[in-house]
Amino acid sequence: MRISCPHCKQLGTIRSTERLSPTVSQHYVICSNKECGHTWRATTVADMTLSLSSTPDPTVALPLSTHMRRAVLAHLIRCAAEAEYTPQSTHPTTLDLFPPGGPDGPS
Repeated sequence: MRISCPHCKQLGTIRSTERLSPTVSQHYVICSNKECGHTWRATTVADMTLSLSSTPDPTVALPLSTHMRRAVLAHLIRCAAEAEYTPQSTHPTTLDLFPPGGPDGPS
């Protein structure tokens, strides 16, 4: 990821990142413009889910974008068939995405 320098507007490069929480990170950035030479710290925050993760972390609670239709998602989850799959690069989570009864209440 690259971030624009607040002074000269050229792209900066993230040199290191410190993760503060599952949704907040601080990045140490250096400007690519040698004449500017600015270095700074930037904070990024994950603040909304636009598309659901196929490997959700149950400790992360991001609000769903308003374009996502919760009732449709809940229906798909309730009615979808299951197929065996072993993730290659993430650990599987066995917790439910929604509390019992789904986001729309008891079924």
